[in-house]
Amino acid sequence: MKKVAFTLSDGLLLKGSLLDNENSKDLIIMLHSGGYERTEHGVKEINGPEKIYYNPEGNYTYLSNYLAQDASILLFDQRNHGESGKNVDVATMIKAIKNINSKIDDNVINDIITALKRKDELTIKRLLLNLNTSQEEQEKLQALIARPIIKDMSFLQMAQDLAEVIEKINENNRYKNIHLVGTCMGALVSALYLINYPNDVKSLTLFSPLYTFDPVFLHPINDFSIKKREVIASGKQYRMGNAVEGEKTIAEIASIKDDFYKKLFKLNIPIFCIQGLSDALVPASYQNALFASLKKYHDQNNLSPIYYAEISPGVHCLYDCLFPSLLEATNFIASNLEYPKLKK
Repeated sequence: MKKVAFTLSDGLLLKGSLLDNENSKDLIIMLHSGGYERTEHGVKEINGPEKIYYNPEGNYTYLSNYLAQDASILLFDQRNHGESGKNVDVATMIKAIKNINSKIDDNVINDIITALKRKDELTIKRLLLNLNTSQEEQEKLQALIARPIIKDMSFLQMAQDLAEVIEKINENNRYKNIHLVGTCMGALVSALYLINYPNDVKSLTLFSPLYTFDPVFLHPINDFSIKKREVIASGKQYRMGNAVEGEKTIAEIASIKDDFYKKLFKLNIPIFCIQGLSDALVPASYQNALFASLKKYHDQNNLSPIYYAEISPGVHCLYDCLFPSLLEATNFIASNLEYPKLKK
């Protein structure tokens, strides 16, 4: 895979990897879950069971290896994740820097924020070293830059990011068929893009999709989801320190909920969802009910098929049942490619 980068309309830089198959008109775009990065490698440590749900190569690396002969593949780190830039809260960051030293030039502050949006660590280091500040001020600035003030996550913003990425990578109509793969947050971003551009995607593959809004965001039903709701409400950074959720996230989910489900049901493309029965974040019973209704609606209205598989035990994002889930996903994706070798 070769490295690629996309500068978005707000100046933020997304970095990724592209495996370009010149013999195929199909492009598979894989979107990772919240708090991780583009290879979708899983959780290194987990409280509770002794199992460690982690694939050092990355689930999406595995999928890419399986499908590379039949399609081009794009992986990219979404904003605030991996190598991509930070979704900086500009006004608050300017105020915070000025509070440390009010004499820092506005142009220098703008350059620091631009570098954060591009995750350009060398430029940030150079800018900080050239400042005429005390040792104490330097330490405060470095701590602030290491953990910058960023905006609450916006799934709608990330869906717009995906739209810009697709427009940029396909500006010459190189790819006739786009296929989306998403895990958890990435699955939600994929669907939010898809309901706005329903004719641009040929298939949708989902791992533990974050579609059960009530138990996850709005009305938590168990200890895990209650704690999740408390973390969201607090606005604190979580996991790798690079993704933020806050009250605005909950408000966004509440505002899009009804329209999301209405448009999701009317999508006329093949959809395959794989859900773990032991998923603590996205309860399988809620997911099952949603996809049963979705399948029934598609069957009654002669729309594209809906496939739903539950895997046991299957924790969130399915890292404890890696090979069965990836094999099923590979077969589904391949069946929707224009000329897949796996179909022969």
